[in-house]
Amino acid sequence: MLDSDMPPLSPHLFRDPDPTGVDAKQHTAWLVKRVLEYGRWVDWLEMVETFGRPRLVDITSSLRSLDPKAAAYARAYLSTPARH
Repeated sequence: MLDSDMPPLSPHLFRDPDPTGVDAKQHTAWLVKRVLEYGRWVDWLEMVETFGRPRLVDITSSLRSLDPKAAAYARAYLSTPARH
């Protein structure tokens, strides 16, 4: 069973990790990155509801290995400027 704080997400996001070992509080950046790169629209909406826009701005701006398209989407959705 997933951590009680874990938002309901698409099962395909957990093909390689064991979902019981993913803690939404401890693995927040990994989870957000995974959803941005491989998730569905409903997964992203769960991230917004669970973590809120201000926290997602902080998380996404700190992800250095985020896929460029996913990073551009996050910036557009969260209305944040591009990093230089």
